[in-house]
Amino acid sequence: MKGATGLGTCAPAPKGATYCSDGLDGTVCEACNSCCSRLCAPYAATGVRVCQPASGCRVNGDLCRKNSDCCGAAGTGLPGEGNVECEIQPGKAIGICRNPRSCNPQGNVCHIKDYACTDTSSSSARNNCCGATGNSGVCQVDNLGVPRCNGLGTNCRIAGETCASSNDCCNQAPCVPDAAGILRCYAVPGGSDGGVPGPICVPKGGSCSINADCCPGATCVQKVGSTQGVCGDATPPPGTDPAKDAGTPGSDAPAPICAEYGQICKTSADCCNGISCWNGKCMDQIIY
Repeated sequence: MKGATGLGTCAPAPKGATYCSDGLDGTVCEACNSCCSRLCAPYAATGVRVCQPASGCRVNGDLCRKNSDCCGAAGTGLPGEGNVECEIQPGKAIGICRNPRSCNPQGNVCHIKDYACTDTSSSSARNNCCGATGNSGVCQVDNLGVPRCNGLGTNCRIAGETCASSNDCCNQAPCVPDAAGILRCYAVPGGSDGGVPGPICVPKGGSCSINADCCPGATCVQKVGSTQGVCGDATPPPGTDPAKDAGTPGSDAPAPICAEYGQICKTSADCCNGISCWNGKCMDQIIY
């Protein structure tokens, strides 16, 4: 929230109907199963692991600003659309993506038995994933190791089609917001089906939902809780002195001259924080 000086001040996390109330984005973490998003990764090049948003739509218990930020928002045409809303308390600008009112929608977190990133608390994510016509909903691990509902079967979404995460898109294309805030599979310039084979990234100036969408050297600049961001340079908080900042002038963290968590890579030397290059991305290896 904003104080009288215009600077941010610490405030209690939003409340609402959710089976995940701890591990909001930005919370310091040690393991993925302590985060609502199930994504505990180093922030920029600091090496400090914090809970970070999963690709695309915001999952149950995560921060949001409007319904379209959440997995299960109405109007997407995806399994479970309309089952989830962004629950915001009166007078507040940020809320949480509430529990589904029916089956667990496309992209929402779910439970995979014995998987390291499955919530092990008494409030474990539900497994009743929604399915599209002709398909059953299943819980699958996405490109960054987050267990999420998939009701699309083996079908992938082409460039411009709606998506819940990059896992829905052909060729692992990023799932990014359009001008109206609707998440769609990224259309690579010159491509026709979501891009060329292999990992794809969004250059500076393009839209993003998380840092992993952006090409190395850029980060996803966005408001807290929103899926709408732009790949660009990190900027310092209001009132800070760039000359005394921890990173280079004009940044609020060490400049990401290396690839951040989830961004594309060719070798582990490309990645920040000693993270390995696995399956073409800087990320922890997915282990069952």
